Amino acid sequence: MSTGKALPEISAAQLIQERLLKYKELVTAFSYPKKEELCLEYDRLFRLSEIWLYGAEYTAENEFQRVKELSDISGFYRAFGLQVDKERPDALSCELAFMHYLIYKELYCLKKNLSKAEEKAKICQDTQKKFFKTHLYPAAKKIVEKVILASEDGFYSELAQSLSVFLESEEKFFRID
Repeated sequence: MSTGKALPEISAAQLIQERLLKYKELVTAFSYPKKEELCLEYDRLFRLSEIWLYGAEYTAENEFQRVKELSDISGFYRAFGLQVDKERPDALSCELAFMHYLIYKELYCLKKNLSKAEEKAKICQDTQKKFFKTHLYPAAKKIVEKVILASEDGFYSELAQSLSVFLESEEKFFRID
């Protein structure tokens, strides 16, 4: 059923900004919580059960592949002058934070009329697509499935469903087959 009204067009800059904010929200949500009641649920789901927030636990078939994947993810980070401090590079929160960083850097390049700004923004866009397709998307999909199956109605169930919807929108955004 249609109301006859067209949905308002969203500009490319608005879309980039919305993606930036969504990644930041997800980074915070999948990090260790500060509220005590969420700490209990976080610990139950991610520390006392078999749900890992580490992508390679779901995508690597053996230790050799796991090491290769962790190295590849670290290579993405190093290419942008980043490194993981206290967490594994395949931690969901780290991968989400990296996507946030790439989008932020893309916006920065586009807003500042820097030398070769469009070229630098394009590098950020290409890296987002490759990192999403190669690492974040396959791992996050499997993590989402596990969380939805193991969590009762509540924060982490809703969070997993929200991430699932967002992953699908990002898949369409990147036009990944």
